[in-house]
Amino acid sequence: MTLRQPARKTGVARALWSPLRRLRSDYRELTAPLRGLPSALVIGTQKGGTTSLFNYLVQHPDVLQPFAKEIHYFDLHHERGLRWYRGRFPYSHRLRGGALTLDASPYYLVHPQVPRRAAELLPEAKLIAVLRNPVDRALSHYQHEVRGGRETLSFAEAIDREPERLAGEEERLAREPKYYSHHHHRFTYIRRGQYVEQLRRWVAHYPRSQLLVLQSEWLFRDPAAATEAVQRFLGLGPHRIAHYKPFLQGKYEREMPPNLRARLAAYFEPYNRELYQWLGEEFDWA
Repeated sequence: MTLRQPARKTGVARALWSPLRRLRSDYRELTAPLRGLPSALVIGTQKGGTTSLFNYLVQHPDVLQPFAKEIHYFDLHHERGLRWYRGRFPYSHRLRGGALTLDASPYYLVHPQVPRRAAELLPEAKLIAVLRNPVDRALSHYQHEVRGGRETLSFAEAIDREPERLAGEEERLAREPKYYSHHHHRFTYIRRGQYVEQLRRWVAHYPRSQLLVLQSEWLFRDPAAATEAVQRFLGLGPHRIAHYKPFLQGKYEREMPPNLRARLAAYFEPYNRELYQWLGEEFDWA
Protein backbone atom coordinates (compact mmCIF):
# COMPACT_ATOMS: atom_id res chain seq x y z
CA MET A 1 0.00 0.00 0.00
CA THR A 2 2.81 2.42 0.74
CA LEU A 3 3.99 2.32 -2.86
CA ARG A 4 0.49 3.24 -4.06
CA GLN A 5 0.18 6.43 -2.03
CA PRO A 6 2.69 9.01 -3.37
CA ALA A 7 0.26 11.85 -2.70
CA ARG A 8 2.96 14.15 -1.38
CA LYS A 9 6.61 14.40 -2.27
CA THR A 10 8.98 13.24 0.44
CA GLY A 11 11.73 15.55 1.64
CA VAL A 12 14.20 13.70 -0.59
CA ALA A 13 11.89 14.00 -3.61
CA ARG A 14 11.46 17.72 -3.01
CA ALA A 15 15.21 18.15 -2.66
CA LEU A 16 15.73 16.44 -6.01
CA TRP A 17 12.79 18.13 -7.77
CA SER A 18 13.92 21.72 -7.25
CA PRO A 19 17.34 21.35 -8.95
CA LEU A 20 15.71 19.31 -11.71
CA ARG A 21 13.23 22.09 -12.41
CA ARG A 22 16.08 24.58 -12.44
CA LEU A 23 18.02 22.41 -14.88
CA ARG A 24 15.02 22.08 -17.18
CA SER A 25 14.41 25.83 -17.06
CA ASP A 26 18.06 26.54 -17.86
CA TYR A 27 17.91 24.11 -20.78
CA ARG A 28 14.81 25.78 -22.23
CA GLU A 29 16.42 29.20 -22.06
CA LEU A 30 19.67 27.88 -23.53
CA THR A 31 17.75 26.49 -26.50
CA ALA A 32 15.44 29.51 -26.79
CA PRO A 33 16.94 30.78 -30.10
CA LEU A 34 15.89 27.47 -31.68
CA ARG A 35 12.31 27.74 -30.49
CA GLY A 36 9.28 29.37 -32.09
CA LEU A 37 6.71 31.80 -30.81
CA PRO A 38 2.92 31.48 -30.59
CA SER A 39 0.76 32.50 -33.50
CA ALA A 40 -2.37 32.53 -31.32
CA LEU A 41 -3.17 34.08 -27.94
CA VAL A 42 -6.18 33.05 -25.87
CA ILE A 43 -6.45 36.33 -23.98
CA GLY A 44 -9.31 35.54 -21.59
CA THR A 45 -11.55 35.78 -19.83
CA GLN A 46 -10.71 34.11 -16.53
CA LYS A 47 -13.35 31.48 -15.59
CA GLY A 48 -14.71 31.68 -19.11
CA GLY A 49 -13.70 28.23 -20.33
CA THR A 50 -10.17 28.99 -21.50
CA THR A 51 -8.78 25.81 -19.93
CA SER A 52 -11.35 23.66 -21.73
CA LEU A 53 -10.73 25.41 -25.05
CA PHE A 54 -6.96 25.10 -24.67
CA ASN A 55 -7.22 21.37 -23.98
CA TYR A 56 -9.52 20.84 -26.98
CA LEU A 57 -7.21 22.79 -29.28
CA VAL A 58 -3.97 21.07 -28.31
CA GLN A 59 -5.47 17.72 -29.30
CA HIS A 60 -5.44 18.91 -32.92
CA PRO A 61 -2.49 17.27 -34.75
CA ASP A 62 -1.26 20.67 -35.98
CA VAL A 63 -1.31 22.38 -32.57
CA LEU A 64 1.81 21.89 -30.45
CA GLN A 65 1.53 22.46 -26.72
CA PRO A 66 3.64 25.09 -24.97
CA PHE A 67 5.40 24.20 -21.74
CA ALA A 68 2.32 25.32 -19.78
CA LYS A 69 -1.13 26.68 -20.63
CA GLU A 70 -0.78 29.97 -18.75
CA ILE A 71 2.63 31.46 -19.44
CA HIS A 72 1.73 34.99 -18.31
CA TYR A 73 4.69 36.59 -20.08
CA PHE A 74 2.98 39.80 -21.18
CA ASP A 75 1.39 40.48 -17.79
CA LEU A 76 3.33 38.91 -14.89
CA HIS A 77 6.72 37.84 -16.29
CA HIS A 78 7.57 40.46 -18.91
CA GLU A 79 10.72 41.47 -17.07
CA ARG A 80 12.17 37.99 -17.59
CA GLY A 81 12.73 38.81 -21.23
CA LEU A 82 12.17 37.27 -24.63
CA ARG A 83 14.63 34.42 -24.12
CA TRP A 84 12.58 33.21 -21.14
CA TYR A 85 9.36 33.43 -23.20
CA ARG A 86 10.74 31.57 -26.20
CA GLY A 87 11.92 28.84 -23.87
CA ARG A 88 8.28 27.96 -23.16
CA PHE A 89 7.51 26.86 -26.74
CA PRO A 90 8.35 24.02 -29.15
CA TYR A 91 11.31 24.08 -31.50
CA SER A 92 10.86 26.18 -34.64
CA HIS A 93 11.37 23.26 -37.02
CA ARG A 94 8.24 21.63 -35.60
CA LEU A 95 6.16 24.75 -36.34
CA ARG A 96 6.19 24.33 -40.10
CA GLY A 97 3.68 23.18 -42.65
CA GLY A 98 0.73 24.81 -40.93
CA ALA A 99 1.54 23.76 -37.37
CA LEU A 100 1.22 26.33 -34.60
CA THR A 101 1.52 26.83 -30.88
CA LEU A 102 -0.37 29.14 -28.54
CA ASP A 103 -0.33 31.00 -25.24
CA ALA A 104 -3.54 30.95 -23.16
CA SER A 105 -3.22 33.39 -20.24
CA PRO A 106 -6.62 34.81 -19.22
CA TYR A 107 -5.25 37.81 -17.31
CA TYR A 108 -4.11 39.19 -20.68
CA LEU A 109 -7.57 40.54 -21.50
CA VAL A 110 -7.81 42.98 -18.59
CA HIS A 111 -4.18 43.95 -17.94
CA PRO A 112 -3.60 47.42 -19.45
CA GLN A 113 0.03 46.82 -20.52
CA VAL A 114 -0.53 43.57 -22.38
CA PRO A 115 -2.04 44.61 -25.76
CA ARG A 116 0.88 46.93 -26.60
CA ARG A 117 3.51 44.44 -25.42
CA ALA A 118 1.91 41.60 -27.36
CA ALA A 119 1.53 43.64 -30.55
CA GLU A 120 5.17 44.71 -30.46
CA LEU A 121 6.36 41.10 -30.37
CA LEU A 122 3.53 39.22 -32.13
CA PRO A 123 1.81 41.64 -34.54
CA GLU A 124 0.42 38.80 -36.67
CA ALA A 125 -1.00 36.77 -33.80
CA LYS A 126 -4.63 35.69 -33.82
CA LEU A 127 -6.49 36.66 -30.64
CA ILE A 128 -9.27 34.64 -29.02
CA ALA A 129 -11.44 36.10 -26.25
CA VAL A 130 -13.87 33.69 -24.59
CA LEU A 131 -16.54 35.73 -22.80
CA ARG A 132 -18.93 34.41 -20.16
CA ASN A 133 -22.04 35.98 -18.66
CA PRO A 134 -20.31 38.47 -16.33
CA VAL A 135 -22.59 37.64 -13.40
CA ASP A 136 -21.73 33.94 -13.50
CA ARG A 137 -18.09 34.72 -14.22
CA ALA A 138 -17.85 36.98 -11.16
CA LEU A 139 -19.21 34.29 -8.83
CA SER A 140 -16.92 31.62 -10.28
CA HIS A 141 -13.93 33.96 -9.96
CA TYR A 142 -14.83 34.76 -6.35
CA GLN A 143 -15.07 31.08 -5.42
CA HIS A 144 -11.74 30.42 -7.15
CA GLU A 145 -10.11 32.98 -4.87
CA VAL A 146 -11.85 31.53 -1.80
CA ARG A 147 -10.56 28.04 -2.66
CA GLY A 148 -7.08 29.47 -3.01
CA GLY A 149 -7.25 31.06 0.44
CA ARG A 150 -6.88 34.58 -0.97
CA GLU A 151 -10.43 35.83 -0.33
CA THR A 152 -11.96 36.06 3.16
CA LEU A 153 -14.96 38.32 2.48
CA SER A 154 -18.42 37.14 1.53
CA PHE A 155 -19.31 37.51 -2.15
CA ALA A 156 -21.58 40.48 -1.46
CA GLU A 157 -18.89 42.14 0.67
CA ALA A 158 -16.24 41.54 -1.97
CA ILE A 159 -18.46 43.16 -4.61
CA ASP A 160 -19.08 46.17 -2.36
CA ARG A 161 -15.37 46.50 -1.54
CA GLU A 162 -14.09 46.13 -5.11
CA PRO A 163 -13.99 49.88 -5.94
CA GLU A 164 -11.99 50.52 -2.78
CA ARG A 165 -9.62 47.62 -3.45
CA LEU A 166 -8.99 48.66 -7.04
CA ALA A 167 -8.76 52.42 -6.53
CA GLY A 168 -5.85 53.67 -8.64
CA GLU A 169 -4.51 50.17 -9.36
CA GLU A 170 -5.21 49.97 -13.09
CA GLU A 171 -3.86 53.46 -13.61
CA ARG A 172 -0.68 52.51 -11.79
CA LEU A 173 -0.34 49.32 -13.84
CA ALA A 174 -0.61 51.39 -17.01
CA ARG A 175 1.89 53.93 -15.72
CA GLU A 176 4.52 51.66 -14.13
CA PRO A 177 5.65 48.72 -16.32
CA LYS A 178 7.20 46.77 -13.42
CA TYR A 179 4.29 47.20 -11.01
CA TYR A 180 2.30 44.17 -9.83
CA SER A 181 -1.13 44.65 -8.25
CA HIS A 182 -2.38 41.75 -6.16
CA HIS A 183 -5.81 43.34 -5.89
CA HIS A 184 -6.11 43.87 -9.64
CA HIS A 185 -4.94 40.34 -10.34
CA ARG A 186 -7.15 38.64 -7.76
CA PHE A 187 -10.15 40.79 -6.84
CA THR A 188 -11.44 42.08 -10.20
CA TYR A 189 -14.79 40.29 -9.98
CA ILE A 190 -16.75 43.15 -11.56
CA ARG A 191 -13.96 44.81 -13.54
CA ARG A 192 -13.23 41.76 -15.64
CA GLY A 193 -16.86 41.61 -16.76
CA GLN A 194 -16.71 45.07 -18.39
CA TYR A 195 -15.63 43.43 -21.61
CA VAL A 196 -16.06 46.00 -24.33
CA GLU A 197 -13.52 48.46 -22.93
CA GLN A 198 -10.95 45.68 -22.68
CA LEU A 199 -11.58 44.50 -26.24
CA ARG A 200 -11.31 48.04 -27.57
CA ARG A 201 -7.93 48.33 -25.91
CA TRP A 202 -6.81 45.27 -27.84
CA VAL A 203 -8.09 46.45 -31.22
CA ALA A 204 -6.22 49.71 -30.70
CA HIS A 205 -3.11 47.57 -31.28
CA TYR A 206 -4.43 44.79 -33.53
CA PRO A 207 -6.72 44.74 -36.58
CA ARG A 208 -10.26 43.73 -35.64
CA SER A 209 -9.98 40.88 -38.14
CA GLN A 210 -7.37 39.21 -35.91
CA LEU A 211 -9.76 38.97 -32.96
CA LEU A 212 -12.34 36.21 -32.45
CA VAL A 213 -14.87 36.70 -29.66
CA LEU A 214 -16.41 33.42 -28.54
CA GLN A 215 -19.35 33.08 -26.17
CA SER A 216 -18.48 30.79 -23.25
CA GLU A 217 -22.01 29.44 -23.03
CA TRP A 218 -21.77 28.18 -26.62
CA LEU A 219 -18.46 26.48 -25.77
CA PHE A 220 -20.10 24.83 -22.73
CA ARG A 221 -23.24 23.85 -24.66
CA ASP A 222 -21.68 22.63 -27.92
CA PRO A 223 -17.91 22.33 -27.44
CA ALA A 224 -17.33 20.52 -30.73
CA ALA A 225 -18.94 23.24 -32.86
CA ALA A 226 -17.36 26.09 -30.88
CA THR A 227 -13.91 24.50 -31.10
CA GLU A 228 -14.31 23.97 -34.85
CA ALA A 229 -15.10 27.69 -35.21
CA VAL A 230 -11.83 28.49 -33.44
CA GLN A 231 -9.96 26.00 -35.63
CA ARG A 232 -11.30 27.71 -38.77
CA PHE A 233 -10.29 31.11 -37.41
CA LEU A 234 -6.75 29.79 -36.81
CA GLY A 235 -6.55 28.31 -40.31
CA LEU A 236 -6.55 24.73 -39.04
CA GLY A 237 -8.31 21.85 -40.70
CA PRO A 238 -11.35 20.41 -38.91
CA HIS A 239 -10.52 17.88 -36.21
CA ARG A 240 -12.96 16.36 -33.75
CA ILE A 241 -11.82 14.61 -30.61
CA ALA A 242 -13.44 11.62 -28.96
CA HIS A 243 -14.54 13.37 -25.77
CA TYR A 244 -15.10 17.07 -25.12
CA LYS A 245 -14.84 16.80 -21.37
CA PRO A 246 -15.09 20.19 -19.62
CA PHE A 247 -12.01 21.03 -17.61
CA LEU A 248 -13.45 22.34 -14.35
CA GLN A 249 -11.11 23.59 -11.65
CA GLY A 250 -12.95 22.55 -8.51
CA LYS A 251 -16.62 22.46 -7.57
CA TYR A 252 -18.46 25.59 -6.58
CA GLU A 253 -21.93 26.80 -5.76
CA ARG A 254 -23.62 28.22 -8.86
CA GLU A 255 -26.49 29.90 -7.05
CA MET A 256 -26.50 33.31 -5.41
CA PRO A 257 -29.27 35.20 -3.62
CA PRO A 258 -31.85 36.35 -6.22
CA ASN A 259 -31.61 39.98 -5.11
CA LEU A 260 -27.83 39.97 -5.57
CA ARG A 261 -28.10 38.31 -8.99
CA ALA A 262 -30.69 40.90 -10.03
CA ARG A 263 -28.45 43.69 -8.77
CA LEU A 264 -25.45 42.43 -10.73
CA ALA A 265 -27.52 41.78 -13.86
CA ALA A 266 -28.79 45.35 -13.75
CA TYR A 267 -25.26 46.67 -13.25
CA PHE A 268 -23.84 44.77 -16.21
CA GLU A 269 -26.79 45.38 -18.56
CA PRO A 270 -25.46 48.63 -20.12
CA TYR A 271 -21.97 47.14 -20.47
CA ASN A 272 -23.44 44.07 -22.17
CA ARG A 273 -25.59 46.23 -24.44
CA GLU A 274 -22.52 48.22 -25.52
CA LEU A 275 -20.66 44.96 -26.15
CA TYR A 276 -23.47 43.62 -28.36
CA GLN A 277 -23.51 46.84 -30.37
CA TRP A 278 -19.75 46.70 -30.81
CA LEU A 279 -19.84 43.04 -31.88
CA GLY A 280 -23.01 43.29 -33.95
CA GLU A 281 -24.22 40.20 -32.13
CA GLU A 282 -26.23 39.50 -28.98
CA PHE A 283 -25.44 36.81 -26.43
CA ASP A 284 -28.03 34.97 -24.35
CA TRP A 285 -27.06 36.59 -21.05
CA ALA A 286 -30.56 37.49 -19.92
